[in-house]
Amino acid sequence: MKILTRITATIMFLFGSQVVAGPAEDATAAVQKATDVLLTKLVEVQPVYESDPDRFFAEVDSALAPFVDFEGFSRGVMAKYYRRATDDQKQRFEETFRDGLIRTYAKALVEFDNQQVVVKEGTSPAGEPDRASVDIEIQGKGGDVYVVNYSLRNVEGKWMLRNVTIEGINIGLQFRSQFGAYMQQYRNNIDKVIENWTVDVSEA
Repeated sequence: MKILTRITATIMFLFGSQVVAGPAEDATAAVQKATDVLLTKLVEVQPVYESDPDRFFAEVDSALAPFVDFEGFSRGVMAKYYRRATDDQKQRFEETFRDGLIRTYAKALVEFDNQQVVVKEGTSPAGEPDRASVDIEIQGKGGDVYVVNYSLRNVEGKWMLRNVTIEGINIGLQFRSQFGAYMQQYRNNIDKVIENWTVDVSEA
């Protein structure tokens, strides 16, 4: 499903703007602001991919790093195996997971071509003001509309992306299933899983 890769790249990149923690409506406004500046940002970074891909990846990483909870995301992917991992393994997997996401989404980002993005009003679960859910509709070139959901978490005063669901497909769960399959393949050797980890949303 290559469309998943393209959409997810867009989703991640929307967090290139400041996302200040507050009520769910504040998270919605922040995501809307990020959406409004998306096309301008793309004009700046797309040409760099051909002439200097390393710089392109670095710019995308710099934009995403403050706004994606890579530690929480990677911990959720490791799931039950997180407790048996050493601190070093946890850190190495987080770094590997982050690098894979950045490079996969950055490459897909090059293909984004002025699709319309509509941000819907966000909500917070009852009694959980530190969490927010924001739906986004992305209109494809053929007129199809793809519904995406951001799961956000208030981390030290900022709204940060913790998970993404695209057309009912929970990306976090997809990665968790992949990690479990790798653990079976490599006979519960976490080091081997980290060494061989790849990110490919197109196969999700």
